[in-house]
Amino acid sequence: MNDFNEILQSFAAIALMDDEEITDDVLKAMIESFDQSFSNAVVLQAINEIVQNLEAQGLNKVEAYEALKAVKDTLHDALYSEGPYSGNKKILIDNITDRLFNIFDSAVEKYHSYSIELPMTVDIDAGAKVPTYAHETDAAADLYAMESTVLQAHTFGNKLRTGVRIQLPEGWLAMILPRSSIGAKTPLRLSNSVGLIDSGYRGELGILYDNTSDEPYEINAGDRIAQLLVMPSYRFKPEVVDVLADSDRGEGGFGASGK
Repeated sequence: MNDFNEILQSFAAIALMDDEEITDDVLKAMIESFDQSFSNAVVLQAINEIVQNLEAQGLNKVEAYEALKAVKDTLHDALYSEGPYSGNKKILIDNITDRLFNIFDSAVEKYHSYSIELPMTVDIDAGAKVPTYAHETDAAADLYAMESTVLQAHTFGNKLRTGVRIQLPEGWLAMILPRSSIGAKTPLRLSNSVGLIDSGYRGELGILYDNTSDEPYEINAGDRIAQLLVMPSYRFKPEVVDVLADSDRGEGGFGASGK
């Protein structure tokens, strides 16, 4: 959206073209040019930039919709300010408008899935920290240890407290994942590999760790100990059939694709 004014200026110039300038050949050439300008990669990048901009502003779903609707209204007014159009000019202006509006509509749709308001309680007075994203593009947020503790050697299922409780929307789930740095640099392993949180759960998020080493391992309050990922949850309805459809892989299981 930083280039919004440039977009308006560029397309406003098209609106000022004389009708006779936009012959069938010119129309075809310009639409082909737009096809290249609005490639899948460019469109996806534009959608992601819009979504990140909305996220940075902290807008909720309704506010995001209203913000992009205002942009679309401004764009529409700018493109059609010299109208009404007819003939090839109308085809060209409508083509531009549809392409741009599809980007904004896709951004709204993605933002509705990408960003949710997640009610949570955090025992800040007891040392708990609100989960945070380290980078703007991170999929999962860091969870922090609320208390200092020592995990004794060769112990399993040690529960680390976070002091965080969440209220997932119906139809969503959360997963507690290990941090890659813990897996690479420490002897700690999540006891359950991945912790699954259902939308109806209201208890504290606890992290279960095994200490696989011969030495005790110390966790300090405030250490990043896991990651929290939230995403839509889809339930399946079993459909029992006699035969499954063929695939390239077939019944190839563990190691079927080689080392």
